[in-house]
Amino acid sequence: MNAAARPRAGIAALAAAATLAALAAPARADDPRRAVAVLEFRADSTALPQIGARVTAVLGARTSLKVLSDDQARQRYGATLDADVVACDGEARCIGRIGKKLEVSEVLVVGVSELGDVILTVQRIDARTGKVKARLADALAVDAAPDEAALVTYLSRVLPAEDFLRFGTIAIRVDVKDADVTVGGVHRGQSPIPDLRVPAPATYPIEVSKLGYTTFRAEVDLAPDANIKVNAQLTRPGSDRWYTRWYVAAAAGVVVAGAVTATIVLTRDRDSVPIGAVIQ
Repeated sequence: MNAAARPRAGIAALAAAATLAALAAPARADDPRRAVAVLEFRADSTALPQIGARVTAVLGARTSLKVLSDDQARQRYGATLDADVVACDGEARCIGRIGKKLEVSEVLVVGVSELGDVILTVQRIDARTGKVKARLADALAVDAAPDEAALVTYLSRVLPAEDFLRFGTIAIRVDVKDADVTVGGVHRGQSPIPDLRVPAPATYPIEVSKLGYTTFRAEVDLAPDANIKVNAQLTRPGSDRWYTRWYVAAAAGVVVAGAVTATIVLTRDRDSVPIGAVIQ
């Protein structure tokens, strides 16, 4: 967003059928992540091209935030977004009102201006209160091009540390009530249990057990922002059902960006079969 006439202003998984089904999908409608919009504001400067888009990409890759890019914000807000941001001239309450209309919790205003050096500013504004929660300003050389590590450093100065922890969701469905469910070595309760939001990327062993039934074991690789559904069917010892002797896997998934390598290991008694796939 350019303000030439304004004063200079201060950033999957596997699905296994039969005894196990795992389904990776994008974030659900009840996404628990905090929504943040990134708006770029320029005071008659062409330095740091695409800085708003680069900040958005870093936030999407390195944080657990739900990030609304500059272009997405325009689609949601309407054709007057650029002009309204310019009219705000960096004033926090005005930007907060834009954030409310965008239906986000916070707005990151990335400003670029020049006064000899290039001045990069980042303001983190609460959309509800219209107050500045954090800000920074840095003077850069005219031809500067901050790399990803530098942008992460800037963002870590205005965002809480916990935003840089990423998560995924594991939903475990058991066909028997009151079975003990353990994920990642931690007892999570007895079935049925709520969906688990856990740090990602990470590998989680899953164990479901109940007296009188054969213990169900699996291991899943959980990617950031992925949802994995595990259907655990417990069987009685000595059952002659075909799926107590064989494992059938069907790969399915949706990957938001890039490729995700998903691996799952099924274990029953002394038998195990590793299954791996790359979903693109």
